[in-house]
Amino acid sequence: LNPTYLVELRRLCPQNGNGTVLVNFDVVTPDAFDSQYYTNLRNGKGLIQSDQELFSTPGADTIPLVNQYSSDMSVFFRAFIDAMIRMGNLRPLTGTQGEIRQNCRVVNPRIRVVENDDGVVSSI
Repeated sequence: LNPTYLVELRRLCPQNGNGTVLVNFDVVTPDAFDSQYYTNLRNGKGLIQSDQELFSTPGADTIPLVNQYSSDMSVFFRAFIDAMIRMGNLRPLTGTQGEIRQNCRVVNPRIRVVENDDGVVSSI
């Protein structure tokens, strides 16, 4: 992480400070939808550590993507469009076909649903 940026973040968000403080993901063009965030990663100014690791991890296969998106906004926009189309084509499970996890890291325990003679459904 860029040392100057780290000092700024620590000033804005000190330990045990106000937990409601908001910081822009992109300090250069915070109100624009563009590829500046990738340039920020190249400059060591990624707000989220996992994002910064896309560029800062030696040998990471994501480094060429960060470089490409940073240097050519049209490549970034094409990749974004393709990703949105793929996400839009996902068919999420609904109703009894799927479930909402109570803990995103663990599959919910299987429960048996029983319907009694009154038509009342209960979980066992």
